[in-house]
Amino acid sequence: MSSAPTREAYLRLPAVISATGLSKATIYRRIKAGEFPDAYSLGGHSVAWKRSELEDWMENRMPRAKPG
Repeated sequence: MSSAPTREAYLRLPAVISATGLSKATIYRRIKAGEFPDAYSLGGHSVAWKRSELEDWMENRMPRAKPG
């Protein structure tokens, strides 16, 4: 029995901001510094991020809050 391949989900900037808690300026500053996943062009001026890459980044890069 073979399973159907899952399609990659792409997130636009408002969803990335909501998911990460980062501002637009911080996201683009971190991309430039190589500290955030690159966006993919959707054509024209539209870009999006792969959900899987953002999830990996959040799991491995974002600092965790220390318990009080």
